[in-house]
Amino acid sequence: MGHEKPLLFVNSPVIRKYVYTPIQEDTPIPEEESTSVFELEHARDVERRIEPPVLDDPVKEKLLVVPRIQQNLNYLDHPFRKELYQPIEVVTDEQVIKGKIHEVDHNLLWMKKDEELISVVIGDIRDIKWKQQSFTI
Repeated sequence: MGHEKPLLFVNSPVIRKYVYTPIQEDTPIPEEESTSVFELEHARDVERRIEPPVLDDPVKEKLLVVPRIQQNLNYLDHPFRKELYQPIEVVTDEQVIKGKIHEVDHNLLWMKKDEELISVVIGDIRDIKWKQQSFTI
């Protein structure tokens, strides 16, 4: 029983052993490269503070989107919610549009009112109402 062949023999690649060879004293040791960061003397003169542009134009200020309005529109853009929350009213400075939300683009809201598509700039929207009350998530 001691000299029987194994039931499973797996041929494997030859295992080579690597022999350690120490570095001779005559061989120069390479110096490590420095990874320190040095600041140049004139680098501080180049630094300056960049401030965001201030909107002085009232037309540009009007185009800013209220985050709450954008959040509500993104919530209402889901297909099921478009059907659930209808008719919905969008209040702008000029008018009140009552209809169904069709699509929300980057800066436009498309609404369907009596089989007609109406576009509203999201920055112009002051309030979103559903069942005569302001819509909140």
